[in-house]
Amino acid sequence: MRPEKNILFTFDYELFLGPKSGSIAKCVIEPTEKLLDIFKIHKTHAIFFVDTTWLIRLKEVAKLHPTAKKDFLTVAYQLQNIITSGHYVFPHIHPHWLDANYLSDTNQWQLNTYSKYRFHNINTEQRDELFTESINLLKELIEPVKQNYIIDGYRAGGWSIQPFEDFAPYFERYGIKYDFSVLPGKKNISNVQQFDFSDITAKAPYSFSTDVAVQGTGAFVEFPISTIKVSSLTRLFNKIVLKYLWRTNDRYSGDGHSIASETSESDPQREMLAIELLTIAKLRLYNNFLARNNFIQFIAHPKMLSRHNISTFERFMKKAFALYTIETDFKKMLPK
Repeated sequence: MRPEKNILFTFDYELFLGPKSGSIAKCVIEPTEKLLDIFKIHKTHAIFFVDTTWLIRLKEVAKLHPTAKKDFLTVAYQLQNIITSGHYVFPHIHPHWLDANYLSDTNQWQLNTYSKYRFHNINTEQRDELFTESINLLKELIEPVKQNYIIDGYRAGGWSIQPFEDFAPYFERYGIKYDFSVLPGKKNISNVQQFDFSDITAKAPYSFSTDVAVQGTGAFVEFPISTIKVSSLTRLFNKIVLKYLWRTNDRYSGDGHSIASETSESDPQREMLAIELLTIAKLRLYNNFLARNNFIQFIAHPKMLSRHNISTFERFMKKAFALYTIETDFKKMLPK
């Protein structure tokens, strides 16, 4: 009998968050279709955390710009397809989209102001409005293909789920029970992000009440994103691989520019288990991590995936499903 493993495949469905957002085709539509094909082969569940603030703004400008309207309808169709394919769709809020500028000549967005990047930095009225509009918009998109769909999961923009007291009223109001924002062992204090998970060592889902960093009992469940130590030798090998891929034009699919931030990060050798970080140099490391652990949460951003990332991920999937009996539905992984 094959060993049992729990694996979550989670994705931040979003454009770039800096001075050039990129196009929906290159950042979300095309790479997501490739992922859906892989998941169809293995009959797996995945979770897509949708940047709802982006979609709220896109819906606004769609009233005046036909190209933006086409983008909104294209995204809506893909999200509906994601739902009908058996996957989950949950909100993921980046409040600084409130200050984004739509550039009609290029049909892209410019996000140069980051004072509202953290949910903590917007006022109560803005929080109320964003959460309400986010939930309502997802319901509007999902209900035509799946009535009574329950929106009970969340991932914070920039993983900045702290302080949780900012989010607790909205989790309670809208019935959100499950969070997917914690990176155990990681800390990042910058001019945009702020989280401190350095004391969290959990490798499996756990219950919490008022603080995501305190495991115990409570109404909420944290599904920690897996983190892994990468040795200096592996990093060197990976650097060589990346240089070769860059020279051969095997680069990430997105055509935008990321946010520039001043980062103060703890433990730089520890990184999240991410499909966009998975190369042939790290494949054995990822396989060994799965062999040692019964729970893994992958994170990925479709906009950051290269052809090499996807092909290496396919190799990981093929071996994993050959060796183990794998559960991918998070609701079957709840702590007992």
